[in-house]
Amino acid sequence: MSDPHTLRILVVAADEQDAGFIERVLCDRGDRVDVALRVPDAVEHLARGDVDIAIVSLSLPRGDGLALVHHLRALYPLVDVIVLTTSEDLEEASHAMALGVLQAVMRPLTGDALLVAVDRARERRVLLQQRQALGQEARWSRLRTATYARCAAFIAETDRDAVAERIVQTCADEVPLAAGAIYVPPFPGAQAFRRSATVAGGDELPAILDADALSALDPTEPVQESDEVVRILFLGEHDVSACAVLVPQASLSAPQREALTVIAFLGTAALTAARKVDAIARTGIKDPETSAYTFAYFGDVAGREIDRAARYERRFALMTLALDGARVLEERASSELRLRIRRATTDAILAAVRDSDVLARVEDDEFYLLLPETGLLGALAARRRILARIAALAELRRSLEALGLGEGGLDLVCGIAVYPLDGGDLGRLLRVSRQRAERSRVGVWRGLGLAGLPLWDALDRLLEPPPEAETFAGIRETGTFARNVTLPRAILPRLARTLASDAIRARVPGVIYGAGDDELASALVAAMAVPDPGPVRGWVLEPFRSELEPRTDAVPGARRLRVDDGRLRDRVLLMGLTELGGYVLTGRPQGDRLRVCHASELDLVDGLVTALQRAYHLQPEVGTK
Repeated sequence: MSDPHTLRILVVAADEQDAGFIERVLCDRGDRVDVALRVPDAVEHLARGDVDIAIVSLSLPRGDGLALVHHLRALYPLVDVIVLTTSEDLEEASHAMALGVLQAVMRPLTGDALLVAVDRARERRVLLQQRQALGQEARWSRLRTATYARCAAFIAETDRDAVAERIVQTCADEVPLAAGAIYVPPFPGAQAFRRSATVAGGDELPAILDADALSALDPTEPVQESDEVVRILFLGEHDVSACAVLVPQASLSAPQREALTVIAFLGTAALTAARKVDAIARTGIKDPETSAYTFAYFGDVAGREIDRAARYERRFALMTLALDGARVLEERASSELRLRIRRATTDAILAAVRDSDVLARVEDDEFYLLLPETGLLGALAARRRILARIAALAELRRSLEALGLGEGGLDLVCGIAVYPLDGGDLGRLLRVSRQRAERSRVGVWRGLGLAGLPLWDALDRLLEPPPEAETFAGIRETGTFARNVTLPRAILPRLARTLASDAIRARVPGVIYGAGDDELASALVAAMAVPDPGPVRGWVLEPFRSELEPRTDAVPGARRLRVDDGRLRDRVLLMGLTELGGYVLTGRPQGDRLRVCHASELDLVDGLVTALQRAYHLQPEVGTK
């Protein structure tokens, strides 16, 4: 619609004098006037589509005036019609009024009559234009209200990942998409953004927006279209908080572009708030003396991890780490030295675990470590890394020596519990892990000083402990350890089959080693001789040479490993370490009998398996997630 204050008027009159008078009057008002003295000229002018008002004389010959009115009302309903009539044309005038003309002006013409009729048309067009504008604004207001309602889904969130997921879903609700994804920085100031959430075919979009892709974006425009792709920038105070990449099914309409702009602004606020909430939470839940978390935060995270593990049938491990000797440290060390040792211990633990693992300091001498998506073998591997880090701390050793404790005077004792094998709630898992940490403190591995010994020295000490160790409680026969026990040699094949069949039936990873007995070796190979033994592996160690030689009857998961070590001829050895737990048996044959030491103590089994793998350069077992 044109400017209603300046009208484009077509005058159709047979009388040139009337046409000239009308033109002068209306041009003086500022309107644009065209004159047509014949109906064909008027029809041609109307076809160009630049007429707001048509002033038609009903006095045209052959009734052409009324016919033109019919033509106008039928084909050009947006053109207002004013007719010029006389007292002799009253019948035609009434007919024209019935067709919907705006007004009739009687001849002889006066300027006032013309101006009143045209101004009435002008006012009507102004009102129509205002009505259309109000209607358009109402429609856009309804669309914006719907957009705001959809945005409420992510504005209410405080978790950044949930905010990102709901933002991209809101974009899909506003614009039909062939693909969509949102990218967020893994940390403030990152030079590349990672894909955080997708909709439709968003998995086919790049996993990362690198620095080149980010530098090509215009940081002043929240919604950008190029190459049939729409990019939405969530512009924070100092940097880009996130970037959504959308592939719409059609070009964006104006309301859709406005809706995406609203999402960009509100999404920026939601992402910024989520980042601040996370920062506040992290600073408020950190232990003030170390970089570990508090137990309150740990309990919250562990509870959520239990929910996720139960929902998706996943495992996770919980580890209790206790400083053995903390009482001596409390008595002898200054508060400054105790703080330095605690910080060094915490930093060593954090350096040995993943970013997704959660470490909490509970007391001066106790920590809890949550290992998401980790089974027993993965937790044992993490424990070995932690202990290696602690052992390598020169500052910690110097501090202990200054207290007269000597090297190893402050040991880290670990206990592990795995969900759901050891419990289905946090309380049960903590109790199990603490109980196992206590068993480790008084266990055989620590009591006999086996850590750091070569494999065969450790095995000899198990069978023949030094006299000074006889008073150690852990070497007496218990539920997890027995020494100098005489067993029939025929029990070895049954033990090997039991270890292998339990792991195969449970479909858990792990490793089983056998050596020193032909029946044991045959039983282990036979137990593994199934079409799909799963992730568990069985190995038979035979003295020959350092070379991997599968026998002709080898099956998946069972192999014979030839090693150049004659000690395997006079020693029976059976070790199993899987997600179900551990077992070790070592002894010397005495005819059809065996004098053995056997144990299920996890520290002992893990330590001996690690020593065996190190002695013969074997691949360590792999933990599961």
